[in-house]
Amino acid sequence: MKRLIKLLIFVLISANSFGTAQIPDLIIYNGDTLSLYSCPLDSFPNQDLINPQGLFGSKGCFYTACWRNYVATWEIINNELYLTEIKNACYPTNLRDVSASYKGKIEKDSIGSKYADLKKLFPQRFKNGKVKADWVNGKLYAPHGNLLYYVHDGFQSIYESELEVTIVEGAIIGSRILDNSKTKKSKYTEEPKLLKEYIYNNIRSENLPESDTIKRRVIIKIVSSDDNGKIDSVNILRGVNEIYDKEAVRVIKSIPEWEVIYRHGEKVNRGWMIPVNFDLTKKK
Repeated sequence: MKRLIKLLIFVLISANSFGTAQIPDLIIYNGDTLSLYSCPLDSFPNQDLINPQGLFGSKGCFYTACWRNYVATWEIINNELYLTEIKNACYPTNLRDVSASYKGKIEKDSIGSKYADLKKLFPQRFKNGKVKADWVNGKLYAPHGNLLYYVHDGFQSIYESELEVTIVEGAIIGSRILDNSKTKKSKYTEEPKLLKEYIYNNIRSENLPESDTIKRRVIIKIVSSDDNGKIDSVNILRGVNEIYDKEAVRVIKSIPEWEVIYRHGEKVNRGWMIPVNFDLTKKK
């Protein structure tokens, strides 16, 4: 008689409110036009204006890749941040890294003007064709270099580096380049089938009971991995007993290469949860 071990593995990943990768605003910095992974208009005091009706005089169009319905262009001039353009995301664009396009099912007359009237919207701040963004405080991020890790969610994709600009009331008080180059993917997070096969093939029968007719499941959370992708910390979210728990932890920590993520120059550990189902039966 020999033992048959069956494992069912699945991975749960938390989602945020976007659910779809978003088209970024643009920022002009030292003559370069960069994608902006921040939305400075989100903090404008009068949010009643920051919608398709307020900006373009229309209901806009449903566009999952640009929930905010606009693509704004910003520029840093003499260490101050200015808003230079707000374009209706329902219209096509040739801007680099921006793929907004007119939706064929929407009547063109209903999507409003192509550009917002900055002078009308920001009369106290408008001068020489641009708006001084003195309401903006905090940090803005613009990705640089090659895409290392695509995430189909908001502005979560990882690039080799990021420009970080710190702003107080629209004035630039500091900037630096943040290094994300240690980021690397794992074939086990990219292809769950490989993860399932790895765990199945690395279970040690001698570490488990001789026989068990009850299905068992241990839920493991991978807390962190080092810069080489070696899993160095896990939690047992739901255990069975010392025997099953220990074997589940051993196998998960033996995975040879896990993902490594750096964002804003700092290590980020995503909370991967792996429920491992054991179904042990006797087979002649």
